[in-house]
Amino acid sequence: MINFCCSKCGQAYRVSDKYAGKRVKCKDCDQVNTIAQPENEMLGNGDSITAYNNLLKELAKAEKLEPAVENKH
Repeated sequence: MINFCCSKCGQAYRVSDKYAGKRVKCKDCDQVNTIAQPENEMLGNGDSITAYNNLLKELAKAEKLEPAVENKH
């Protein structure tokens, strides 16, 4: 799913990925908007925090799996 807002009035929409690259008319103000191509993972504010926390968990797992490297001079 792709989230976007009307460039004129700010009305929020959520549409299927099949509309990527298509032009659509806002139901509120009739502004024509082009829907962006979806990225690998579109992140909203709450989603970005979740993604960040998941990344931290993955890094912590990787640190546990790999041996510690000490620099001896």
